[in-house]
Amino acid sequence: MPIKIVTDSTSDIPEDLADSLGITVVPLTVFFGEEAYKDKIEIHHDEFFNRLQNGGILPRTTQPSVGDFIDAYKPLVEEGHEILSIHISEKVSGTLNSARLACEEFPNAKIEILDSKLASLGLALVVKAAAEVANSGANMETVLKVANDVASRVDLFFVLNTLEYLQKGGRIGKAQALVGSLLSVKPILKCVDGEVHPYEKLRTRQKAVQRLQDIASESSPYEEVAFIYQAHGEETDRLTAFLEPLSENPLIIGRIGPVIGTYTGPNVVGIALLNKQKI
Repeated sequence: MPIKIVTDSTSDIPEDLADSLGITVVPLTVFFGEEAYKDKIEIHHDEFFNRLQNGGILPRTTQPSVGDFIDAYKPLVEEGHEILSIHISEKVSGTLNSARLACEEFPNAKIEILDSKLASLGLALVVKAAAEVANSGANMETVLKVANDVASRVDLFFVLNTLEYLQKGGRIGKAQALVGSLLSVKPILKCVDGEVHPYEKLRTRQKAVQRLQDIASESSPYEEVAFIYQAHGEETDRLTAFLEPLSENPLIIGRIGPVIGTYTGPNVVGIALLNKQKI
């Protein structure tokens, strides 16, 4: 039986891609006040961002429960599969801990847990690579090796309109150094070793997006590129067209989901770049 890959909804992996590769996605939960919604199941992109911007209540999130992971693992174990469960950085979420605790309920099963030290489509690139090699019939040692290798080669950048949501949500990491000095400055942030780090700050949105393109160009071509956005428009069309030729494989395009959107805020764009292996 092939190894099965499990991830969480912070991967923002497109639903059709997850379905085609047989990936199980365990949702986190978003709260508006006392109202709880399963990420991308009970609340989707448009409704979430409308409430974020117009609802007057700052959302909060929580990791999947141990029971959520038990429910995800149980049918796979009963079918005789080994499982590799790959998740958002442990430095910003308790998701990994819930997965570990759930494993204790399956003492006779082979379940490996991996901290990707990434989020959003950076995590999705790792999950996709692991699923592809798992579906080819590779053993756990090989699948783990591929997942760790890909995770080490992914660079993840975001352009935010504001650090307000990241700060209020308590996930700001090393970018805290920028708070209070930004005013209208548009930050470019990078995920480094599982935390958010400041990368550059630009005076305008236009300059920040142009710099994002420059960053993408610097080390191209890439093995794979993923483009993350919140709202479709002329800017996203332009970035999509720019990024497509930089990747050896088809460009992956995904939308920021409610959980990640809780911390990025609206009008975010980002890129996940899978650098080629050095010969």
